[in-house]
Amino acid sequence: MSALRRVALGFPLAWSHRRGYSFSSLERPGEGPYFIEWDPGSGVYGEDFTDASRDAGGVLLSGPSRSYHPIRIAQFALHRFGVWHDTADARARKDVLDQAAWLRDRQEDGERAGLYRFEFPWTKYGAGTGWSSAMAQGEAVSVLLRAHRLDRHSGYADAAVRAAQPFRFAIARGGVVWREGSDVFFEEIANEHAPHVLNGCIYALWGLWELWKTAGDAWMERLLEESIETLDRWLPRFDTGWWTLYSLLRSAADRPHLATLKYHEFHIAQMRVLSKMFDWPAFEAAAQRWSAYVDRRASRARLIGATLKSLPERLRGRDTILGGAHT
Repeated sequence: MSALRRVALGFPLAWSHRRGYSFSSLERPGEGPYFIEWDPGSGVYGEDFTDASRDAGGVLLSGPSRSYHPIRIAQFALHRFGVWHDTADARARKDVLDQAAWLRDRQEDGERAGLYRFEFPWTKYGAGTGWSSAMAQGEAVSVLLRAHRLDRHSGYADAAVRAAQPFRFAIARGGVVWREGSDVFFEEIANEHAPHVLNGCIYALWGLWELWKTAGDAWMERLLEESIETLDRWLPRFDTGWWTLYSLLRSAADRPHLATLKYHEFHIAQMRVLSKMFDWPAFEAAAQRWSAYVDRRASRARLIGATLKSLPERLRGRDTILGGAHT
């Protein structure tokens, strides 16, 4: 992402951005269009799918180093599945299966079977090369289930089950789940710093829910219950009273990690889906409350002001401090 687009995300000139979402897969888990819609273009709120490089097998490559990014690969596949579902476009079907084949074949074997490793670091969150992510695991499950619908003879269903196995283990044991007492959180960056990224936790949860609905394993049901109950209890932690937080990490000056408008809108859409998925009114109430923030001039001004104040820390790489989120 260019520096100009990063600035535009932090300082929106228009507040009309909304994130599309769908309930159709609630009735057909793992078969219908995904719950969230991604913009494939290169605009401010786009994901750069359209013009991204591909490898010889058609798999999405990311960044100047043309790296394999499991989360982006999964999201690209889910986006293209939606295109195929609506248009029956053969090229979209091929894109889904190309990404799904990579997700099937790049899972670890042995003690942590099914795990995806990132081949590059994410220093902002203290993640060295080889880090793992509950978000990657959950989104991969969602892709592999849909690939199985398109091709039932290539092992995608078994790969989906393997991709869920890291949810059985806490981070300290090489898994992707943070636990403390009765609290359970699926970590987008599954390391000892446990930043508690809200949108990543929910994407992870959706994949596990879809597999539970198709496989029916009791351990998945218990884990989902614990996760949903934790999210319900933690909603106030992600709500400043005028905007949402991206994660529960703090800056060097103890500033909260505010979401950009793009991710605030993701949060709203995710709450609406969760409310329907689990028949949980508190999530719909949060969506309505957070949506109202966007329409308030005071909230907009406060977000811009907070973003301006955070710039010195961002430039010095001190906008998120490691060592654990504030819970």
